[in-house]
Amino acid sequence: MKAVIATAGYSTRFLPVCKSVPKSMLPMQEVPIIHEIVKECIDAGITDVILVTSFGNYPVEDYFDNRPDLETFLKDTGKEERYERFNEVFGKVNITVVRQNKSLPYGNGSPVLAAKPWLKEGEPFVFIFSDDLVLSEVSAVKQLVDEYNMRKETDSNIGGVVAAQEVDAKEIHKYGAASFKDEEKRIIDTIVEKPLENPPSLLATYGRYLVDYSIFDYLNKENIQQGELYFPVALDKLCKVKNVYCKAVDGEWLTTGDPLSYLEAQIKYAMRREDYKKELKRFFSNIEK
Repeated sequence: MKAVIATAGYSTRFLPVCKSVPKSMLPMQEVPIIHEIVKECIDAGITDVILVTSFGNYPVEDYFDNRPDLETFLKDTGKEERYERFNEVFGKVNITVVRQNKSLPYGNGSPVLAAKPWLKEGEPFVFIFSDDLVLSEVSAVKQLVDEYNMRKETDSNIGGVVAAQEVDAKEIHKYGAASFKDEEKRIIDTIVEKPLENPPSLLATYGRYLVDYSIFDYLNKENIQQGELYFPVALDKLCKVKNVYCKAVDGEWLTTGDPLSYLEAQIKYAMRREDYKKELKRFFSNIEK
């Protein structure tokens, strides 16, 4: 199976740093965000990753290229272990970098259109927003793939699986809430974007989607809203004709879409590490004093 990762935005909330550094290259300790997302795909058995970037966005492409000079330097100085994290992703998956053509409409549906020539007709694929990270024992993408494979055994009309996380009732208005035509099986009827009152559920959907190739029937200019091509609009139309399942992923969804959320994600990410946890607790206790 293939995965498409969207990393082509301007990231204006992170200016001026993202004027020259793509947001997906911002660090989560010693690895960038995009590293964690690609590793999530590798852990799910994804064979091909399509990185959709913008023109001039070379750091993402360069990151997944080898640096034999650096590797030699580290070996010569006895620091080989510092290259080990990179080897988690290097050579483990086929990576294709696609520049998103400026002629495509603005919106989070366009990266999928940009990747279409590299996807095989009739085969499902994973679509990932690079704003979202998931802390989990089992890769979030693997959980979607496993759910899809399990459901398709008994459902010939399956259209995909969407990741979700249950959130507090006071928070659901910030997200898209899934409503169901079959609540027991969690087959999605529609996704209500940012419900102000009476949310259909407390399951907030986020940037991990496994969808049928027929999603392209709805990713077109006819579905542009307010000048933008929204992936959730196309997904909603797919839900009307096929069975798209909602999967409450076992793990913690973190967003890095704005500076404060990114900072919170960094802290939570670091707290998973025993070599950081103790010192971070000491640091924060000193701040509180």
